[in-house]
Formats: sequence, C-alpha cells, structure tokens
Amino acid sequence: MFLRKLPLATTKDVASGEVRWQGLGVVNPFTESGRLVDLEEYPRLRQYLEARRERIARRQCARKAPASWYRTLDRITPALASRPKLLIPDIKGEAHVVFEEGRLYPHHNLYYVVSDDWDLRALQAVLLSALGRLFVASYSTKMRGGFLRFQAQYLRRIRLPRWAEVPEALRRELAQAALRRDLQACNRAAFRLYGLSPEERSALGGDGD
Repeated sequence: MFLRKLPLATTKDVASGEVRWQGLGVVNPFTESGRLVDLEEYPRLRQYLEARRERIARRQCARKAPASWYRTLDRITPALASRPKLLIPDIKGEAHVVFEEGRLYPHHNLYYVVSDDWDLRALQAVLLSALGRLFVASYSTKMRGGFLRFQAQYLRRIRLPRWAEVPEALRRELAQAALRRDLQACNRAAFRLYGLSPEERSALGGDGD
C-alpha cells in the first residue's frame, strides 16, 4: 500500500535522546516513481492542499517553482519510514544520536543513518563516543559556542571496522552502552574497537582502562 501521509520525526521529537513523537506528519506529493503527482488525479489531496495553499506557496522552494508549489523541499521516499535508523540533528555541541525503530519519516533538518551490516545500537555507541565527535570535528566547521555541524558529508567520512570482524563480546558492549546512553561506556567500547592506547584514550577524556 502506498502511503500518502507519513508520521514525521522532527528535532523536537528527539530532543530528550529518545524518540517521543508529537504527532506531526508529512504529506507525500510524489508518485511511487518519484514524479510529482497531478492534483487533478487526486481530488482529495488537491482539496487538502488548496485549503492551505497560501501558506504552502510561501516556502522558498515553492517560490522558485510556482507550478510545483506543493512539492516538498526533498523528494520523499516512503520506504525510509519503516527502516530502523539513527537520527542526528545538524548543529550540536556534542553528538546527539537517537535510535528510531522504523516508524517515522525523518524531517529534512534531521540527518539519518541506516545500515545493512552494522547493528544500529552498536553504531550509535560509536557515534555518541568522544571518538565519534573527534571524527566529525576533524572535518566540520566549528560554529559559535563550539558547536559542530553533524552533516552527512562529515558523517560519511567516519571510518568503521567491518562488522564481521568485530568480536561478539564487543558488539554486545557497544549495543548495551548505547541502550543505557552511558557515554563513558560508549567511550570505553569505542576505544577498544579502534585499539586506542591508554594515552590516546586519556587525551579523548576516557579513563584509559
């Protein structure tokens, strides 16, 4: 079944570090092939959008292409909503990485990470760790107040070991650290994952164990 309205995850929904959905949604104006729908073929959708046209048409993307005034900023891929994912707000002082089980579609100001190999809870621990922040800080422009931009182009540069080569015990340690949102435990597990020396761990704020 092709969904026309999807439950939407926003930055407010993940502000606590866990998903607390506030009930917002997004209307998908695209066909399954990715083409913008012809509103003449969807009278109920047309009625819904026309009733809100003044507000929708004020958006910058609508002003640039008035004939497509009802398109969203980015193309919507409904299948993404049902995939488990990590949600990451753009600008933060520290990594803010939230696990979403596969019920919500990410708002365009949330970056998302999916994986066919890595366990997402284990990956969450790496991204929450001081080492994850170091990866991003190495590439990101630092904003006023020391904030970093956790954008896709920086997240893609993080280098991970192959999941098949991560020992089972370390997999569990990473996942459990993320589930508890224990940042020191995330650090310890991530430091072991990358084989950091006691001196390197200490430099990153770890306990060096």
